Amino acid sequence: MKWLNLHLLDPIRSRLFYKMLIIYSLLTLIPLIIVSSTFYIRSSHLIEKKAAEEAQQGLSHSAQSFDEVLYAVKSQMLPISENVFIQAMFRNAKKGQVNAALNGSVVELLQSELATARLKIGDFVGNIYVLDKKHMLYSTDPSNHLLYKDAFWKMPFEFDRMPEWAFFNDDKRMSCVVKIFDEGQRPSADSEIGRLIITLDAAKVQKLFDSYKSGTFYITNADNQIMTASKLNQIGHLLDVRGPLSDLVIRQKSRYSEFQYVLFANPGTGGLVQKQALFSIGVTVAAWLAITIVTYVILRRITIPIQRLTRLMRAAEREEYQLISGITSKDEVAMLCNSFNSLVVRTSHLIETNYKNELMIREAELKAIRMYINPHFLYNTMEYISIMSYTPEKAKHIPQMVQHLSGIFRFSITPGNAFVALDTELEFVRKYLEIHRYRYGDRLAYTIDLPDMYRQIAVPKLLLQPLVENAVVHGIDRLPEGGSIAITVKEEQYELVIEIENSSLAGSAQQETAAAQVAEYRHSKGLGTGLENANARLRLHYGNTYGVSLMHRETTTITRVLMPIQIIQENEGG
Repeated sequence: MKWLNLHLLDPIRSRLFYKMLIIYSLLTLIPLIIVSSTFYIRSSHLIEKKAAEEAQQGLSHSAQSFDEVLYAVKSQMLPISENVFIQAMFRNAKKGQVNAALNGSVVELLQSELATARLKIGDFVGNIYVLDKKHMLYSTDPSNHLLYKDAFWKMPFEFDRMPEWAFFNDDKRMSCVVKIFDEGQRPSADSEIGRLIITLDAAKVQKLFDSYKSGTFYITNADNQIMTASKLNQIGHLLDVRGPLSDLVIRQKSRYSEFQYVLFANPGTGGLVQKQALFSIGVTVAAWLAITIVTYVILRRITIPIQRLTRLMRAAEREEYQLISGITSKDEVAMLCNSFNSLVVRTSHLIETNYKNELMIREAELKAIRMYINPHFLYNTMEYISIMSYTPEKAKHIPQMVQHLSGIFRFSITPGNAFVALDTELEFVRKYLEIHRYRYGDRLAYTIDLPDMYRQIAVPKLLLQPLVENAVVHGIDRLPEGGSIAITVKEEQYELVIEIENSSLAGSAQQETAAAQVAEYRHSKGLGTGLENANARLRLHYGNTYGVSLMHRETTTITRVLMPIQIIQENEGG
């Protein structure tokens, strides 16, 4: 082993072109694998197509067999519905009369017809029921009632005198229904005297399709509701066709009803394709070995051991740092490459650490500001609704107010970009002011002046609501006669200016209010007022040049927002 390492393995590890040999071999092997995989996939598709055709043929045969059952039931019902004894019994029931002898004849007739049907069609034929418009006149099994008698009377018919299969299950039973009309009368709602129903036991019907695996064959109605299945608890539910990706869903419509036959087929690739796949693998390996030998002979004549390192060092000069991978030798070039990798790792680590630290600080500040907005607004709004509920005149506006509130919170909690279009942000503000109008009534009036050219300007999401809330709380709320709020959007010196002007106390009272706001702004714990939040967000996004400022006039206060003009991108939005 020592001799082997000294004379064979160490020389190989000290030569770069042996490593290049492996790389070229792999580059050759990949196309061979692609070709072999393509062959296998194409062959699999052909086999699957053939298997799918066989599954379709099998479903067609099963559908034809069950269609014969459906047709046989219909054929059995026609002579029964025209029987004179049954029609006479319906006429007596309509007149309120009871003829015991006639009823006995009907009982014998229907019991005989049921036995004949089970003998000719199968033991899955359930019971026969005779209904008039008020109640059930007869059942071959009195202990097994119909659950949805009204549904049988309301189901639509394409032809009046032809039996129709019900589109619903009655206690896991399939049902065929035919109208019975008074003898000699034309079919109409008035001449209809009853209905005849024959049921099939869905559990026993499924035994006709035992050749299929459990959970692969279903009979459904036109609305995809399961009429019969191998699992009885699925009957009556909608069929979920979202099976495994390998499943193929095959459907076929019944010729004698609105039923559909659904088969989940899983065609396999078969042993033939697997043998071909093994042959392809063998050919690929043989070709790869041959090409590897040829490449080995060529690469031994090439000596370019340090070109790759030279390229990476030039890239590092452009601040494009990449590591040299796969270095396992112990030669001088390997030592140089390992030293270069150490330098790149240390440099990249320092750059990434500094970048992440600053990014985490900015994201933490922005998240903290956003977390303040929603709970603060929700608390105030819910308090407004509580107050309104005590006044009947205002209570009738609570549904509309709650609708506005749901729209506001749907906007505020919808995930997406941190920026929205200005018209979207002002629509949010409009809903917020509408909520306050229910509280203040005529004491609050507002206008929003947004020129069309500024509608698609990008603004931070939920920027203006705290400022408008500040105008309501410190302005309108403190004026007994109320006031107004005017929101104006304009451009000054190629910068976007948004002014929120609200009525406020005049003279010394205004100065006292302003002083209180400034004190609250400077000394509040946590994040402070909505003004401070908005100002901090603008500076974090755009820099200290931009922000929010307050201006006090004789009877009004103006909150002024200054920010750059940036058009919202298509992939942005709140």
